[in-house]
Amino acid sequence: MSLQIGWNHINIKELSINKGSFSNELSGIKIAFLSDLHLKKKIPLELLRGLIDTINTYNVDLVLFGGDIIEQRAKHLKEHIKLFEELKAKGYFVTGNHDIVYGAKELEFLMQKSGIECIDNQIAKLQIKGAQFQLVGLGDRYSFLRGIKRPVKELFLKLDPNLPTILLTHQPKDSEHIKEHRIDIQLSGHTHGGQIYPLTYLVKLFQPFFSGLYRYRQTDVYVSNGVGYWGVDVRYKALNEVVILTIN
Repeated sequence: MSLQIGWNHINIKELSINKGSFSNELSGIKIAFLSDLHLKKKIPLELLRGLIDTINTYNVDLVLFGGDIIEQRAKHLKEHIKLFEELKAKGYFVTGNHDIVYGAKELEFLMQKSGIECIDNQIAKLQIKGAQFQLVGLGDRYSFLRGIKRPVKELFLKLDPNLPTILLTHQPKDSEHIKEHRIDIQLSGHTHGGQIYPLTYLVKLFQPFFSGLYRYRQTDVYVSNGVGYWGVDVRYKALNEVVILTIN
């Protein structure tokens, strides 16, 4: 199916990353990665609940949200955001450019009430199935437009180079900050995979990584097509997705 209209169907993409000896501490961990939901009041609650139920069936260890969760003020989406408390696994999110526009603080408050923690410009040291690793999150690149600081250099210097590391950041361009730091996996969204062909080619002009899995330095970079829509609720040759990522 190359044409998709609305939220009536969500594609689940199962992906395995084999880290070999470089990060075998993470072997067996399963992550659900959602980006670019662009939630609006008109999205039926039962469709969002169905998506959450589907994620739960995969028995994931962690749920990560890659930004652009909202497409209007969070206070109008309380019922939608409340549904995230039904996720069985622990969740974290970073803000995207649309979240900054519609109110990141309000979003953070409601997501926290649903058990989803904001990790903008923070590091969380996690232990899952006996494996220790660190999750580092970056707030959106356009945070400065709202007076929000993004101390990337200082944050990355706090990373423990001996721990496997997952970077959660909305825009793929943040791969430029990896450099000498140990980042095993970067998870991003923002591009929508172009959303509507042939806009694909335009998006590729501005993004170093566009859609799918890439290898950059020593890092696996995954860019999701996202779940929702920006502008019109139509996708063409860029189907939406929720990624179920297993680290082998």
